[in-house]
Amino acid sequence: MEHLGQPGRPVGPPAELAWLRKTIAERALTRGDYVLSGGARSDYYIDKFALFSDPVVLRRIARLFVPLITEINPALIAGTELGGVIIATAVSQMTGLPMIAVRKNPKGYGAFANEFVEGPFERGQNVLLLEDVVTNGRELLAAKSRLEELGLHVTPCAIVSRGLAPVRALIQFSLPRGDAPMEN
Repeated sequence: MEHLGQPGRPVGPPAELAWLRKTIAERALTRGDYVLSGGARSDYYIDKFALFSDPVVLRRIARLFVPLITEINPALIAGTELGGVIIATAVSQMTGLPMIAVRKNPKGYGAFANEFVEGPFERGQNVLLLEDVVTNGRELLAAKSRLEELGLHVTPCAIVSRGLAPVRALIQFSLPRGDAPMEN
């Protein structure tokens, strides 16, 4: 899947999706032996902070979500801790939509101890929930569930799917094992 939404209707121009794939390969991809967040092993890793630390790249990635925002008309943008919050903040800033953050674990201190969600919301609101890179989608789907328990209507999306997650993503990014060249 190289798009969000319906097949044949890419979220952004093909050139922008090709730019994202190329930028990931050039700036954020490392080869080695890695354990991913879900416990699976991989011979490559995508360092999203190599992308997010560049404001021009971050803004361009955030723009790729505009067609989806037009399609689902969310009242809020949400981001998963930590990388999803960064992209959600960029999308929020660009669109003027307020944002909330979804923690992996409840905050154990302060005025809102034991809560997973930071920021104001109202039951029944439509929410676009953003994540950076997903392998199996476990964290993103857990965050979606937490928001739905609060009465929100959630559309979860990621920038990159490594191909195993049942979630929508801007691009699916997978590499052949070993030293084989990356597929375009």
